[in-house]
Amino acid sequence: MIKINDSKILVLCLLILNIISLAALYSSLHQEGEFMHQNIFYRQIVWIIIFWIAIYGFSFINYRLYFDSSIVIYIISIVLLIAVKLFGKEVMGAQRWFSFFGLNFQPSEFSKLAVVMLLARIFSEETTGRVVINKVVVPFLLVVLSGFLVFRQPDLGTASILFLLFFMVGFSVRSIKKRYLVAIIIAGIVLAPLGWHKLRDYQKKRLAVFVNPNVDPLGAGYTIIQSKIAVGSGKIIGKGFLAGTQNQFNFLPERHTDFIFTVIAEEFGFLGCLALLSIYCIILRIIYKRIKQAKDSFAQLLSLGIYSIFFLHIFINIGMTMGIIPVVGLPLLFLSYGGTHLIMTAIFLGIFFNITRQC
Repeated sequence: MIKINDSKILVLCLLILNIISLAALYSSLHQEGEFMHQNIFYRQIVWIIIFWIAIYGFSFINYRLYFDSSIVIYIISIVLLIAVKLFGKEVMGAQRWFSFFGLNFQPSEFSKLAVVMLLARIFSEETTGRVVINKVVVPFLLVVLSGFLVFRQPDLGTASILFLLFFMVGFSVRSIKKRYLVAIIIAGIVLAPLGWHKLRDYQKKRLAVFVNPNVDPLGAGYTIIQSKIAVGSGKIIGKGFLAGTQNQFNFLPERHTDFIFTVIAEEFGFLGCLALLSIYCIILRIIYKRIKQAKDSFAQLLSLGIYSIFFLHIFINIGMTMGIIPVVGLPLLFLSYGGTHLIMTAIFLGIFFNITRQC
């Protein structure tokens, strides 16, 4: 059974990240010393309170219930993804949100939860014969369906996570011969150029500026150029709280959401980033320990799915702010502003806490 100290350390790490989130958000909303868009800051406080309520509530729901309900949850996620494309709220050319009484809900975030549960169920079931069909083809096609609907919103970041999730979990399943997964990867690489024409113009520009940001320094390359300037200008100890020039003088767009890491890097420097990464490593290590200790294969794969989602969000977000990964629009785990992402993360944590109690 997981040590009680691990649970306490995990809770402490989450509390520290809540504080860092509010501090970075508070700073990102300042322009030349003036506190702008205060409603965003206060709304995030409310989301953090709901975050802890969700963790507590879901920690008491037996994780085995998700085995039985995973198919229904997946179907609901597909229905929501179709519905948001038909009736959702469009913002800056992307149709990803439902809006209810001033609150936005993003179905693509729910699809991560649905896919994690579905893959954990399929991969943990005993299969006699037709392993390739039941454990490779069927789950891959289901992920493709979810990924395609998310991609069409368009949301390339979440779609990428769904596909990467399939392989990260799939490679851990002993009953699956790894050559089948490798064959899918090779086929995907070969066919990838055909998908170029399906990308939106801004997505093509993002990939182009990833190779060379200076091809469009005042357009598609502007954000990543300013992001790299902000990260580099923090140096070792940073410029100090509320003292980041890229932040305070509004050079960097979306700094309270996808690019909140740049605020931390500029104001607290390399040491601040190192401290943040250390907290993330502690959280991932605790989850990884549960993966190794779990006796129930469904619990093990569910924990692995949670680990994979967390790792991918951290790696991709920080990578894109530093220019080593194309900008795909993913929030930074626990830190970026946004209610749907934070609540879905809380549900993942609630499930994990229940797993630590049950096995």
